[in-house]
Amino acid sequence: MSERLRQQGRPDWEVAALTRLGHSGERGLHAVAFVSQRNAPIRFGRQPTGAKWTLWGMLFGPPLIVLNAARAELVRQGRDAWTLSAIAHEVKHYEQGFWVALSVYGELEAWQLQIQVLRDLGAPPRHAAYLAIEQLPLTHDPAVLREAARLMREASPGYRSDLLPLNPLPYMLRRVWQRWRGGKG
Repeated sequence: MSERLRQQGRPDWEVAALTRLGHSGERGLHAVAFVSQRNAPIRFGRQPTGAKWTLWGMLFGPPLIVLNAARAELVRQGRDAWTLSAIAHEVKHYEQGFWVALSVYGELEAWQLQIQVLRDLGAPPRHAAYLAIEQLPLTHDPAVLREAARLMREASPGYRSDLLPLNPLPYMLRRVWQRWRGGKG
């Protein structure tokens, strides 16, 4: 794993961080395989969240993962399990695709994965909101998704989950179509 990452010209800190993520378990290894196979760049940038995917990376590629620049030194020193788990979170969004990633449903799936990766890295979250998010069922039920959005805001007050639709747009359109077709009978 490390050798392939080095062959891609990644800096030493990035190889070390991805190797640590890969050694955390199956979920971390999956995220590292995605980054490696897609030759996804990892950069630092100013932002209020731990990491983000980019519209350009989602639509045209390669998938770019932008990490919070405020945590750069900790990441470079290999002491930031949170940001390593955020890499897995952003990989999940790239796998989900644009419409799912831009929904509370997609965020719930990514947050739950990130929490599991944190546990795999030996740094389980302690905040009650994260523990509650972990226990929610991954479902399209609006009540569950509203609770997920509320918990996300509790865990990270600057996080704007309230701006996202609860479900992915294609899912909502399919539901409307099914109701419309069902009423034609």
